Amino acid sequence: MCGIVGVVDARPVDAGLVARMRDELAHRGPDDAGLWASDDGRVVLGHRRLAVIDPRPEASQPFRSADGRQVLIFNGEIYNFAALRRELEGEGHRFRTRSDTEVLLAAYGRWGRACLERLSGMFALAIWDASTRRILCARDRAGEKPLYHARVNGAFLFASELKAIAAWPGFTRRLDPAALVDFFTFGFVADPRAIWEGCAKLPPGHWLEVDLTEDGPGPERTGRYWDMEFAPDASVASWDEPVRDALEQAANEMAVSDVPLGALLSGGVDSSAVTAALSRAGHTVRSFTIGFDEADYDERPFARQVADRYRTDHTERVVAAGDVEAVLERMVWHYDEPFNDYSYLPTFYLCRMAREQITVALSGDGGDEVFAGYRRYQRVGRRAAQPPGARWLAGMAHAGARLFLASRHPLRRTLGQYAAAPAAMFADMLNLGFPLPLLARAARGPLRDAVAGHRPEDTVRAHLAAAPPAEVGLVNAMRYLDLKLTLAGGVLVKVDRASMAVSLEVRPVFLHRGLLRLAGRIPPEFLADGSHSKEALKAALIPWLPEEILYRKKMGFAMPLGRWLRGDLGEDVGRAAAGERLAGLMDPAVVEDLVRRHQSGAADAASMLHSLYFLDRWLARWAA
Repeated sequence: MCGIVGVVDARPVDAGLVARMRDELAHRGPDDAGLWASDDGRVVLGHRRLAVIDPRPEASQPFRSADGRQVLIFNGEIYNFAALRRELEGEGHRFRTRSDTEVLLAAYGRWGRACLERLSGMFALAIWDASTRRILCARDRAGEKPLYHARVNGAFLFASELKAIAAWPGFTRRLDPAALVDFFTFGFVADPRAIWEGCAKLPPGHWLEVDLTEDGPGPERTGRYWDMEFAPDASVASWDEPVRDALEQAANEMAVSDVPLGALLSGGVDSSAVTAALSRAGHTVRSFTIGFDEADYDERPFARQVADRYRTDHTERVVAAGDVEAVLERMVWHYDEPFNDYSYLPTFYLCRMAREQITVALSGDGGDEVFAGYRRYQRVGRRAAQPPGARWLAGMAHAGARLFLASRHPLRRTLGQYAAAPAAMFADMLNLGFPLPLLARAARGPLRDAVAGHRPEDTVRAHLAAAPPAEVGLVNAMRYLDLKLTLAGGVLVKVDRASMAVSLEVRPVFLHRGLLRLAGRIPPEFLADGSHSKEALKAALIPWLPEEILYRKKMGFAMPLGRWLRGDLGEDVGRAAAGERLAGLMDPAVVEDLVRRHQSGAADAASMLHSLYFLDRWLARWAA
């Protein structure tokens, strides 16, 4: 894994400045640092390298084509580079290195932008083509690797992380209040927004081009080269063998590496499937697990079962309440934007432990989104099975619940989801932070105005235009939203930043293009209904894993933060949540009431309190 940065400007660019921006990303690539400038100095590209395939200096970046016309920087891995290399060699191309970097640039030279559709991998890339005076940026299908871009005084800037762009002189750190609404509801800033106005993320599966003219960088042109397609195949009686074959093929292709490799094993279905697939593909597996002293959150016993079954070289670590404060400031620096999925803490410790022995880890991230694994899919399945008129009855029941049940009662919320239109239902299901009415009541200043003008439902509705529930069904529409929002904005951000903090490359097996293609063919009734979720995957894995792994209650990779916030940690969080830095955004009285209710046990406000705590520390670090 690596870090990339680039600048295209009307005037010669200070290469030393770009080098300093590049070195803000040193954690992403500790093995090498490269810099390239065009002859006229108007294009400068920087790269920090984590050497995984062909670690020799000849494969370092920025990488130039043999004729010198194209220059590539990229962050990621191309898993099918060996097959692409053979195809290109068959057409007469000769290679100087064993790297996927050279193959990627050669693929661009042969097929142009269309090469993106041929890539199996995870990547954020930029290619400067001197023959067209054009720079191409692109991001992988699911958004595993990040890419930010901005315009500052006419210059076009891009980088793997926002901190590199923020180091450019003239960049204004002005908060986007609508991005804060996303953060307080979804738990992250949804693509393509960024926390700073004037900056954006390139969405997954998209490319961006900018021409360099005599007057400077022209306007950005963007397009989509890939999207999730749903083509349910009713002719397949059983998906068991296709799913197992796809998993094993993906794990085998993704295991290519010139450095030590292992698996992140939580003990859940997805990571256990990856460990099994990697082992069954003939690889010796090192596995790594994080646990907690609280039994309700500790999956170590289940991970040990899988480790014993496949004879992995297994390592464990326990995370305690004191570990939160120990790394929080470091995490605030790495995440760049406010972030509320607090499983980043155990993820960081898991990656740090794994990095002591390996450089590349395969993971089960994406399994819940691709195979409909969250418990909310059962609610979606029940809603999909409702007869005509049931939504009207649910509306009547919800009206009664509003009279007799507390505003935060789970039954009241569930009935509201059954009664709502699809976009509103999905938006409520994806809200893991402040309920919108509470946020509207607590918001102050620019945040209050943003809540009135930007609703999370609008973000959901925009994505549903590509996956209309009336056409693809409610389950597939939810899967599409999870892929575009939960995964791209939350899970993959969490994993990328936590792993890059310790220079560990993590490869999510369920996001392999073959598995994405297969998952789109599975009819939704094979995945989820009113009482089951992720059925097609679980059924396929019965020969690989014990049923107590497959059919136990889902725990998720969480930690007992709610309990910890009722102890000593809660005092620090309470002070920060009601402190001066947030007073201009949130009503202190509402926040203080939230703290009291949580600490007394009257409510579970762990997620909301963490969002306030993280934002307070983030403002102290980045907005000062």
